[in-house]
Amino acid sequence: MEPVKIGWLGSALDGRDGGYDKIHRLAFDQAVESGLLDRPYEFVIHAENGLPNGSAKNATDGFKYLVDEGCIGVAGAYSSDNAITVGPLANALEVPLISWAGTERLRGEYCFRLGNGDCGGDAALVVSWLVRHGHTRIAVLNEISPNGEEYFRFLRQECRRREVSVGAVETVTQSPADLASNLDNLRQTSPDALVYMGYGMLAAKGLLREALDKLNWDPPRIMGTAFMFYLMGFDKFEGWVGIDQLDPTNPLVQRFHQQFVARHGEDPPMWPNAIPVLAYDTARVLVEGLFRAPILSGPGLKDGLERIRFMPSATGGAHTHIACSPYEHGMFRGDWLLYGRIRNGKLEFEGLFEPWE
Repeated sequence: MEPVKIGWLGSALDGRDGGYDKIHRLAFDQAVESGLLDRPYEFVIHAENGLPNGSAKNATDGFKYLVDEGCIGVAGAYSSDNAITVGPLANALEVPLISWAGTERLRGEYCFRLGNGDCGGDAALVVSWLVRHGHTRIAVLNEISPNGEEYFRFLRQECRRREVSVGAVETVTQSPADLASNLDNLRQTSPDALVYMGYGMLAAKGLLREALDKLNWDPPRIMGTAFMFYLMGFDKFEGWVGIDQLDPTNPLVQRFHQQFVARHGEDPPMWPNAIPVLAYDTARVLVEGLFRAPILSGPGLKDGLERIRFMPSATGGAHTHIACSPYEHGMFRGDWLLYGRIRNGKLEFEGLFEPWE
């Protein structure tokens, strides 16, 4: 019996037997051992090298390569810019793409989203946190990027709804010439809090930390799911609250960690952080789609994914679940976005969204 082939395209991959590959194989091996997957599987792994550091062509060429290799489903094009690029190709070739993108511009019959954040959802949770803590006049550092523009559109909407004043905005590139000057302009307006809306490389590279330290400015501050670049070093995010997806009280998180350590004798990559848990759920979703597929083809896997209902999720809060249906391909439901904080160089669980009405 020939194996069913699944493609992996993206920056969260590190080759055969790398940490994330081990996570994906854990989910598939568990499915084989339990009888849920009744035929062998084969992973085809391809580095994306897409935007912003690579090119859109690299991303689309990578997707085409995986399809040519016989993959009937692909997980990858994880960032919004690459998802926007690859999505139309997935629709044209009729091979499902499961992306972690936060953009609402990933759409189509063959585009599925297990969001590593959500541009609109992030903004709503950020503003909810601000209001709950009494911050009603804010300064915004807004980044020119697909995510940055979409974030800010939703942020303005939520601020208007919750009567939060945007006192100042500084718009920067992903590699600003003098970030400290931009932040100083914001500081001079005496805001209650600082909000960063962008993809996250300013934080991941340590530029935000350096600029704030240079100014000796320590305001209450929050960002969207750019926060999850804390996997690049907690010290770079000291003092920030952000939108996260790791709830240590979720029983599936604890079970995943225990099973990974039992199998490999070590923690998942860069533990603790949300990305290994999301990688595990991505593989589990593909298994469930294959189980439900009426035929093992791209269109068949699409049908299988659309039949998933109330699948328990390791990502997010304890009551988060995963579901799908035709034309409703955002797959997380419930408390899949939550709050984290970096304090004294450690990740803390800040809590779940609280209803405000």
